[in-house]
Amino acid sequence: MSLQVRQAGGAALAALRAGPAKVFASFERSCYVETPAGIACLGTDIGLGPLNAIVESFESLPVGTSVSVEIGEARPWKPAAPSGMKKIEIEIPQSIRKPAESFLLWLRGKGPQPDELIGLGPGLTPAGDDFVGGAMIALRAFGNGQLADRIAAWALPLATERTNRISRAHLECAAAGEGHEALHDLLCFFDEPSLQRLARVGHTSGLDAAAGALRALPAYRWRPHGDSNPGSHRERVVS
Repeated sequence: MSLQVRQAGGAALAALRAGPAKVFASFERSCYVETPAGIACLGTDIGLGPLNAIVESFESLPVGTSVSVEIGEARPWKPAAPSGMKKIEIEIPQSIRKPAESFLLWLRGKGPQPDELIGLGPGLTPAGDDFVGGAMIALRAFGNGQLADRIAAWALPLATERTNRISRAHLECAAAGEGHEALHDLLCFFDEPSLQRLARVGHTSGLDAAAGALRALPAYRWRPHGDSNPGSHRERVVS
C-alpha cells in the first residue's frame, strides 16, 4: 500500500525518510507506523503536530500492514510563535490533581520530584504525560528552555519505563517544544475557541496538555527578545 503525504511535522518526516513503514497501532481516523528511525501518525483529519503526517485518502489499516509513504512533496509543519500572554482559566484534571499540583510546586523549587505523574491515567497518552508535555511546550515557547530542560531530564528517563511508546514519542517532541497545533494556537491567542478545539483532540489529551501549559506558565514571567523595558509586555497567565 502507498500513501501520499501533504504536510507533516519534523519528527514524522524524520521517521518516514527511513523507508517502508509498518502499522503498529490502528484507529478509525489514523494509524501509527514505525520505521527504523522512529514513529509517525498517519491520517487525514487529525490536525498537525510533530508526529502527524496528513495523507491523501486515508483508510484505516490493520496492524502489521506494510506501507510505502511518499513524502517528496510534503510541506513541513512548524508551530506558530507566541507574542504575549493573557489571562485564561483552566482546571487541573481531577484524575491527576494531587501529583500535578506537586509537579507545579517542584517547578517552583518548593517540593520533591513527583515521579508518579509520568504514565498516570488511562488512554493512548496518559493524562499525566499530557500535562507534563504541555508544560514543557509552553515554557519553551515563552523562552524558558532551562526549566523545560529540567522537566525533560526528569520526565524522559521515567517515560522509558512508565508509559507506552506513543506517549513517550509525544513527550520527546514536547521536550523539544512541539505539540499539537491546537495547543500552539492556544499559546498564541489564549482564547476559548482554542480550548474548545483542544477538547476535540484525543479523549482528554488536548485539555490535559492545555492544563499543563497554562498552569506551568505562572512560574515564569516572559519578556520578548529585544524588549529594553523590563516592565513592558509582561502579562502573567493565571488560572
